[in-house]
Amino acid sequence: MTVFWVVAVLLIIAALLFLLPPLLYVSQKQKNVRRDKVNVAIHKDKVAELEEDLKNTVLTADQFNSARQELDRSLLDDVKEGDGQQPQQFVKSSITAIIIGLIITLTSIFTYNQIGGGLAAISPNDASVNVSDEGHEGATVEDMIVGLQQRLASNPQDAEGWIMLGRSYYFQKNHREASKAYNEAVKLIGETNPDLLADLADTLAVASNRDMSGRPYELVKKALTLQPFHQKSLWLAGTGAYQAKDFPAALAYWEKLVSIFPPESESAQQIQRNIGEVKSLMVSRGMPVPSSPSLPPQAVSESGSSSLSTAAVAPGASSVSGVVEIAPLFAKSSSPEDTVFIFARAATGPRMPLAILRKQVKDLPIKFVLDDSSSMNPAFKLSKFKDVIVGARVSKSGNAMPQSGDFEGKSSVISVGTTDIPLLINTVVP
Repeated sequence: MTVFWVVAVLLIIAALLFLLPPLLYVSQKQKNVRRDKVNVAIHKDKVAELEEDLKNTVLTADQFNSARQELDRSLLDDVKEGDGQQPQQFVKSSITAIIIGLIITLTSIFTYNQIGGGLAAISPNDASVNVSDEGHEGATVEDMIVGLQQRLASNPQDAEGWIMLGRSYYFQKNHREASKAYNEAVKLIGETNPDLLADLADTLAVASNRDMSGRPYELVKKALTLQPFHQKSLWLAGTGAYQAKDFPAALAYWEKLVSIFPPESESAQQIQRNIGEVKSLMVSRGMPVPSSPSLPPQAVSESGSSSLSTAAVAPGASSVSGVVEIAPLFAKSSSPEDTVFIFARAATGPRMPLAILRKQVKDLPIKFVLDDSSSMNPAFKLSKFKDVIVGARVSKSGNAMPQSGDFEGKSSVISVGTTDIPLLINTVVP
């Protein structure tokens, strides 16, 4: 902050040095120049008249010389008189300049304190994400991470801060640091939050070459005991069982997951393809294939009737899904490694993204699902809003903040729960 104020004072001084000299000197100088020009013009006219009189023999040579000398003295006196008035007027201009300088300085400081932070700048404990219009961050993810690190250094018991730090690292694809942050949150609140357990399992697996064995698999199974229809946990648990070649378990998890989505949705079709592959493997190995969906015990009520229909509706209604494509002309102008941000923001209300994914141009066209598991801030989840706008943007800089020249595409206002949303990246950010 000290460095900031030194720079600010220097800038104010530079501005005053630019503005005040004209007030001190130019005004009086211009007045004297104009008066001198008038006096010289009058002098020339009178000399011309004398010369005309001398030519017409109205004046003798001696009379002409005497009159010319008198005119010259008069002109010299006028110039001296103007110079004599300058100090008094210079004092008046100096007072005016000082007053204006004080006004500029005090107004600058007051304005910065009101709208720019200034002396009331946010402390590390108040660090938060500032996101601008269209779901893009007003501050970079790096800035947010620094703020969270400072916040946690002074308050390491802040579980919510560790979760936000984990999500920030995950957004940067720094999965090892994300898993460390999530693990700190788990230490503080225990294995009680299915979202947190699934996120920790995900980061641990990705950091280990997407290996779900060991702790990641155990974490998602724990999450499913807390919330049997947790989408991310069902997907990861199915992946873990598949990697372990426990095909019946993988089939059970994925059949439960597919029941959450509308049958015609892209998500359901993708999961069905996975289910088909698992069944083929089971048949090839002579394993019995269930003819009806296998439901883990948590999905059955005490009366023996399935609670699937009522339990499965809510998670599906709290997401949006679709396909992102890029127009051929824009694809040619993009690099395969350019970052693609897919986001959903509230149609009205906070401008920060409710959910966001990070991909690359080489992944397009890509099917996406945005839900609470892809939220950047637990206080603003997709499930808490009714109407959203979904968008996708190609960032050549990899910066979440929109840059001129980026490519983007957006949907109209849609309801949360909408599936098969077509997003075409076909416009340029001005």
